[in-house]
Amino acid sequence: IFFRATMPNLIVSCVFNPPQITVMGHTLQEATIKKLDVKLHQVTTTATSARGDSQKFELRSNPPHWYLCLDGQYCDQLGRSMIFMTIIEALEAEGWKMKGSNAITNEELMVDNTKLFFVRD
Repeated sequence: IFFRATMPNLIVSCVFNPPQITVMGHTLQEATIKKLDVKLHQVTTTATSARGDSQKFELRSNPPHWYLCLDGQYCDQLGRSMIFMTIIEALEAEGWKMKGSNAITNEELMVDNTKLFFVRD
């Protein structure tokens, strides 16, 4: 009998601009989502002009995933890097390891889409 262990996977999709973050796959701790709710608003390029009524991650269905749109915010290349680092640090604190990434730019739509792939042993 062969036993195939399944490794939990997590995919984070970041679409710019405005920044939209989707987290799909294995479940996350609520504390991690709350940490990201606060920190992601602080690292956008336009963070100083952020509104007081900050958007928060919402749990959506079909398939189940977390979604956040930082409407009214903008990220240049440095802001995008800060978003990625904030996500990576929060997920590593929960035991996730980033195994890969993929970035695509649609010149016609002026949209960048970056995917971060995580696993946990």
